[in-house]
Amino acid sequence: MHSPQISPSFISPIQLLPDWRSAGKAPEAAIHGETVSLRPLDAPRHGAALFRLFAGDDEHWEHLPYGPFADEDGFMTWLALTVAQSDTALYIVCAKDSEQPLGFLGYRQMVQSHGAIEIGHVNFSASLRRTRLATEAAFLLLKAAFELGYRRCEWRCDSRNAASAAAARRLGFQFEGTLRQAMVVKRRNRDTRVFSMLDGEWEALRPAYAAYLASGNFDGAGKQRRPLAEFLGEVREPA
Repeated sequence: MHSPQISPSFISPIQLLPDWRSAGKAPEAAIHGETVSLRPLDAPRHGAALFRLFAGDDEHWEHLPYGPFADEDGFMTWLALTVAQSDTALYIVCAKDSEQPLGFLGYRQMVQSHGAIEIGHVNFSASLRRTRLATEAAFLLLKAAFELGYRRCEWRCDSRNAASAAAARRLGFQFEGTLRQAMVVKRRNRDTRVFSMLDGEWEALRPAYAAYLASGNFDGAGKQRRPLAEFLGEVREPA
């Protein structure tokens, strides 16, 4: 019997990294943008307000491995345990110069030694979704991660979560594949879609983000004049 042969296309070339030292720790201070601020999430301080944002919105939790929560105590317990994880850093999302949370997101699966990090726990209220503030919140996390020396940033989602997959693509992440039977969530199988962005890709995409988020790209009501996809497309396929 012959062993199956591995196609050369599946074998990555050797890439030496003689100067690699490790990526840095997630920011422990607020991250400020033009329209939004990301403030380190403090469970006792922010938990009650965050619980109220999503109370009664069972659809919000459909594709997440946690929630909905029956009461505030249950949510607070989950939040405190999640914030305490050593590979996780969560931030509330606020309008700039405000401390009223509109949602939260952050880093998870941080591996400094390999320079790998994931943007996860994306919980945006209805008022935050599909806004300039939401896009800038993701931009600020990407910018901070790559400035800290991370080489790879991931976005993972339930294979049934079409909205999250579309968001990943819109933000410039590349689809890598599906982890089959990756989790058991709420007594059902979950396949997980994996998207990624590498440091070299970010360097090319960053100016497109800056152009999209510029004040001139939004009207007085905050509506975008040109979508992010157009700016990213110009970077990837210059005229």
